[in-house]
Amino acid sequence: MGALRAHLGLLGAYMRVNWRSSLEYRTNFIFEILLSMAEVGMYLFYWKIFFTIGSPGATYAQLVTLVAFNHIIYAGADTLMGKHVWDTGDLIVKGQLDTFLVQPKSAIYQIFFSGAQPMNAIQIVVGTAVYFYVVPATPGTIILFIFGFVTGTSIFTAWVVMIHALTFRLGNSVIVYKLLSVILHFAKKPANIFSFAVRFILYTVIPAAYIGTVQAGQVFQPSAPVLLGLAALAVAAPLMAVALFRRGMRLYESGNLIGVRM
Repeated sequence: MGALRAHLGLLGAYMRVNWRSSLEYRTNFIFEILLSMAEVGMYLFYWKIFFTIGSPGATYAQLVTLVAFNHIIYAGADTLMGKHVWDTGDLIVKGQLDTFLVQPKSAIYQIFFSGAQPMNAIQIVVGTAVYFYVVPATPGTIILFIFGFVTGTSIFTAWVVMIHALTFRLGNSVIVYKLLSVILHFAKKPANIFSFAVRFILYTVIPAAYIGTVQAGQVFQPSAPVLLGLAALAVAAPLMAVALFRRGMRLYESGNLIGVRM
């Protein structure tokens, strides 16, 4: 418990520091709200048009719920990691992890969570509003919402760490951007509109189904085995991610010997 409190305290410190930094550009807060609303609105409009053409095997409420979960799960990772969701691969390639390696706390924890951006949590607020716009607020739906948000964020952040761990072996970060883009692209669509082969990939190799589809399905048709499996994956995925990243760090080469930093 002491270690957990220490790590949460460190995360809180990162949040406070980055919050003060963000307040230097307060207009960004307004733009963040507008962009978040525009992004959600775009997908809701897209699915509304899609429903006028033909049903994709789900109700419109289910698709709205999927969009809401997708939005808040990415927002959860974006709040905890900030720009490190995308640019950790570049830090690895350029040999710029040294600062984190000499700190007393877990290097992996600090590499990813030092970029925490509390201002990005506004996306969670927007996604929550969309969710309860179509789902009645009852104790059950609230619990399923929190459960889906926490497990989805855990799974997605773990896969972000795993994908960046590939950078140690590949020597470039291009694959990181492509894999993350693919995951987020497919996560915005219900998995059941794809063929069996594609669905198999979305539930295994590319975890896009766990960033919206599974959570939305459980809101309307909860299943104890599925919920237990989702909880187990949310616990196992971070452990696997840490193990994979630690193995990759054995190949890390510092970039401090050459070059000038601005």
